[in-house]
Amino acid sequence: MNKIHIVNWLLTRRCNLKCDYCAIVKNYDNKPKEYPDMDYYLRNEMTTDYIIGALNLFKSHNPDAFHILYGGEPLLRKDLAEIINFCNDNNIHYTIISNNTPEIQPLFVKLFNKVKYIQGFTSSVDPIFNSNEDVGKDRVLKSIEGFKRLKEIKDAGLVKDVVAEITVMKHNVQHLYDLVKTLSDVGINSDVTFLDIAKNPYYDFANTSDPNLLVSREEAFLPLRNLIESDFNIHMKYKLLPLIYGTLPSNMDCGIDKKLHNVTIDADGSVRLCLRIRGILAPTQLKVQDLFIKTDIKKVSPFAHMCIAKDKEEYCQLCNHTCQLMSKIIDEENSSPDELVHSDIREG
Repeated sequence: MNKIHIVNWLLTRRCNLKCDYCAIVKNYDNKPKEYPDMDYYLRNEMTTDYIIGALNLFKSHNPDAFHILYGGEPLLRKDLAEIINFCNDNNIHYTIISNNTPEIQPLFVKLFNKVKYIQGFTSSVDPIFNSNEDVGKDRVLKSIEGFKRLKEIKDAGLVKDVVAEITVMKHNVQHLYDLVKTLSDVGINSDVTFLDIAKNPYYDFANTSDPNLLVSREEAFLPLRNLIESDFNIHMKYKLLPLIYGTLPSNMDCGIDKKLHNVTIDADGSVRLCLRIRGILAPTQLKVQDLFIKTDIKKVSPFAHMCIAKDKEEYCQLCNHTCQLMSKIIDEENSSPDELVHSDIREG
């Protein structure tokens, strides 16, 4: 039976940044004609009631489902505290994905003052901040500052699970081990991902399309072997890292056309094909309530599954989205996300 284990939320497409590689918060070149522009998403952002109602539906469908609260920048939502308090009060598992920049810090303080606690908080740290190479002073500084702010959050005890999301590319793979060690030494968990590229215009999560940035299996072998043999804090280290290696450089088939274990909700409340690709049929046909059989919420609607499978057939050329691998493992092993995500931390 299909069961949704991970839900990705694009809570908003608003952001305080306009990063070159991000196509979620701005219009991008070669946008498919069927895709709405940014003004549409700003005018039609999900309401608080819609989000809480949807969280209730997912809770009824699978009480152990894990929710990843993306943006844009989710802390720009004025109702984020209400959403977080609802999750806390109803034992809904989640993490917030934030850019964690200086502009966001006042919003994080406001959020923490309005909630009992925050289960998970994730932001990116690149494997270049220990580098002496000329990779761009701005990028190195951004990574150093991101690490410092995550450490401050960890030291302050504001969040139960503080996570660094690490995106590995050809120019920084050699620094991966040192970064994970540094993070682990201060008690920050690592999520290791490898760069994806946009393989056609329908890959609207990122603009990056240069295949020369991808990491080959040969380049990843030693860094991944060393991490697997380490005792560092890495989510799903023993299960996930070998599978990631097998999908390099960007050839993962998530299998959601066969079993719908992972879904993504866009900022307007529609169901995307996945986090990487909006698709055409699913967003026009499906809201959250359409994902389930009306008489049995434990079951995924065959029509919803058919829409997503059709979009996958039409627009997917595979990817390297770690979250899809996580939910696939959870489904195959019939475990809860929390059990598997934390199963390899300090087991080395």
